[in-house]
Amino acid sequence: MRAVTTGTAAFALGIHKKDLDNILSRYPVRGFERRTQGLARRLSLASIEQVAIAIDLTRDFSIPIPTALLLAEEALGSREGVIASPHGHLAIHADLPRIRRGLQERLTDAIEHMIPPRRGRPAAKD
Repeated sequence: MRAVTTGTAAFALGIHKKDLDNILSRYPVRGFERRTQGLARRLSLASIEQVAIAIDLTRDFSIPIPTALLLAEEALGSREGVIASPHGHLAIHADLPRIRRGLQERLTDAIEHMIPPRRGRPAAKD
């Protein structure tokens, strides 16, 4: 899948676009590069997956977003989606195939419903 706009990604993630913009501007996200102002931000599927897992961790376990993003990166980097505690006594399992299927469905719906906003100056009238 190609990269999508932040508005489309936010719609698929079930959060406000402003919240997603804040996450992207404040914290490092896998596969996302910060660019100059004036360009529409586009997110890869890898970026959206990391943010989706972080949002779930935040909602379900009240983990702060910066920590949740790090844990999501760890889950995506492991083969089974397992996040082990530093001492190895606890683990969180992320069902990555299920997360990816759900994201794919929501992104497909979001792409059909979202119309990208026009950017730049309006065309000159003659």
